Amino acid sequence: MICEQQERYINLSKTEWTNVVIYSISHGLIDACCAAIIAANIALGSKNLGELSFCIVLYNTIAFALQAPVGLIVDKLKRPVESAVLGCIFVLAGMLVYKWVGFSLIIAGLGNALFHVGGGVTILNLRPGKASLPGIYVAPGAIGLLIGTLIGKSIYFSPWIFSLLLIAAAVFILTATKSTYDYKNEVLAKNSSKYNIIITCILASIAVRGLVGFMLAFPWKMDLLLLAAFTIAVTLGKAFGGILGDVFGWTRVTMTGLLISAPLLALGIKMPILAIAGVFLFNLTMPVTLVITSIILPGKSGFAFGLTTLALIIGAFPTFTGLKSVLCYNNGAMIMGTVLIMALLLWIGLKAFFSNKT
Repeated sequence: MICEQQERYINLSKTEWTNVVIYSISHGLIDACCAAIIAANIALGSKNLGELSFCIVLYNTIAFALQAPVGLIVDKLKRPVESAVLGCIFVLAGMLVYKWVGFSLIIAGLGNALFHVGGGVTILNLRPGKASLPGIYVAPGAIGLLIGTLIGKSIYFSPWIFSLLLIAAAVFILTATKSTYDYKNEVLAKNSSKYNIIITCILASIAVRGLVGFMLAFPWKMDLLLLAAFTIAVTLGKAFGGILGDVFGWTRVTMTGLLISAPLLALGIKMPILAIAGVFLFNLTMPVTLVITSIILPGKSGFAFGLTTLALIIGAFPTFTGLKSVLCYNNGAMIMGTVLIMALLLWIGLKAFFSNKT
């Protein structure tokens, strides 16, 4: 019987600490570089709004959707470190030709996918079946996006500084003591009667999370301090979601967080402090859903990582269409209802997952 194992603290080895620190910081850097490319081109006015919007949608599609096929390749070759380094190189190339915005974003998007999968496989296999480290790894992405956007729009933007940092990240990744990849953790058999329920509900909840993330287009986020606080809350939510989940139980932490976040996010349209608290609680689910997906796909942690990002972009896709005006006009009832739908999907998936006998 799979049960919710709890531990009082995380005692990491030097190898684990090294990998977590290097990959987490590199993750923030990769996302910062990609955001800086977009922001720099907005500042330059090199493309009209329609063309630039298309390039941004194309970049997001490549960066998120390609992680699933990239994950299959990485799992087949068992070369996650090389994938992460290649990701740094591709983003570096995109940065150097950033003024060719369409070409640059295609290359950077592919690099983003390669890095995320390579880093994801490495971190998932540091402590198989635990959510703490994957949450810490993914968390800096939001901070990276904010920093990259601000620098890209400023007079201080320099592709050469970002390029040097990317080279340093690649070197650190290559020289870090490698973790041992163990795919023999406790798994669910694919012929399980509950397998389809689990994978469907978990991925559907991730898709809804992606949709909600774009629905939270609060007007007060134009204030830089409030935007920074909102971004930090997203980051801390992802980081602490895995830690708290491993200590107190995945179901208890994620369901409590979602149910409390629903009214906070709905009321946060006019009260930023509530939205900031709400988005912290809302993001507690991220590392848990990622790790569950990797557990039910044994030996395919790269593909599992890619499936979660594919679900995110599918969920967010309606906001790239004419439905954006409906979904993103800050309707509190709609936000609350969507979060509650996500909570229901996740609860069904978690219940099936923990009640399944191996």
